[in-house]
Amino acid sequence: MVATAKSQQREIDRMQLFVDRFRAKNTKAAQAQSKLKQIERLKEEMVETPDDGGPTVGFRFPQPQRSGHRVISLEKIKFGYGEKLIYDGIHFEAERGQRTVLVGPNGAGKSTLLKLLAEVLKPQSGVLKHGHNTKSGYFAQHRAAMLNPKHTVLQEALDTPQRVTEQAVRNVLGSFLFRGDDVFKPVSVLSGGEKSRLALVKLLLNPPNLLLMDEPTTHLDLASVDALIEALKQFEGTMIFISHDVHFIRALANHVVRVENGHLRHFTGGYQYYLDKTAQSARAALTSSGRDALPRVQADRQVSSTVDRREQKRMEAEQRQARSRKKQEIQRRITALEMEIAELEAKEKELAAELEKPESYAGGRAMQINRELMHVHDRLPLATAEWEAAGTELVEFENSI
Repeated sequence: MVATAKSQQREIDRMQLFVDRFRAKNTKAAQAQSKLKQIERLKEEMVETPDDGGPTVGFRFPQPQRSGHRVISLEKIKFGYGEKLIYDGIHFEAERGQRTVLVGPNGAGKSTLLKLLAEVLKPQSGVLKHGHNTKSGYFAQHRAAMLNPKHTVLQEALDTPQRVTEQAVRNVLGSFLFRGDDVFKPVSVLSGGEKSRLALVKLLLNPPNLLLMDEPTTHLDLASVDALIEALKQFEGTMIFISHDVHFIRALANHVVRVENGHLRHFTGGYQYYLDKTAQSARAALTSSGRDALPRVQADRQVSSTVDRREQKRMEAEQRQARSRKKQEIQRRITALEMEIAELEAKEKELAAELEKPESYAGGRAMQINRELMHVHDRLPLATAEWEAAGTELVEFENSI
């Protein structure tokens, strides 16, 4: 019932975007009026239910082949972008069962390190070594491009080497916002966020034993984040990930690597252990400078609290910046499509007017006009569909904040 209500609201939001955009245009006025009537009907039929917090994953995810104890290592890695050197001779190693989160300031090189581990980037010098039986999988936004656009959501999720029942796959898809008839939508019409969620589902249904993830919770609502946490708690392989979601980090990380100024500092414990050790270092610095006049226990608590708040604020600020960039990117796409649609509509009127002129039929000009008009007629509905999809993506993105 809750899923139905949310699905109805998403459909209302999508149609309202179309109405707001096209109700003033003569060529789209009838469609806009029709969608207004659909909106009214949907509002009358809206299911009113209290939100129970969303579904959980009632499914045991497939487990990968067991790797050796040493999963992956980097030795004397040097890498930079042009003249900007990011790493010079760093070492990194991950062991089986570690769930490592990469933390550090924005621009410190966390994503670069993850891409080096995933072999998306090649080091200028140094060696990457995989351990026995290591199979890595990298989750990032571009992974969505690997989906088959001819499949439906359900067909794509079922397209895995693992033997998984359709009902189990439907349960997982539902936990990641693909509910009801959503599973029959073609992949080709999905928004960027929907494709990202589907790629995440596919990764969980056929996991490697080394999972490399860059901001996996970006397009998920709170219930879906909890579903992902539950799925990854079952995961028996090794994880290395980046996230600005403190709840996600606390729930999963058992090892922290701080990336800063081209150096890596390991903390062999969870996120709270990392904060406590950082606080101790800060307290020691205060002591050595002669400013630690408070009793030791009180100072520890104060410094720990300060570091925790500072780290929380930094991560929240980075998350806000990332969300702002994403929202601006979607808005730019919507604006560009609106301009294209307006130009196509103007071109359509211009070509239609030319066809009405007798002189257009001299010298084969009418044939050329008809070809141009066919191109406009082919592109206009596609651009409109892309605009609607981008508008839906924006609504979903804003609702997830």
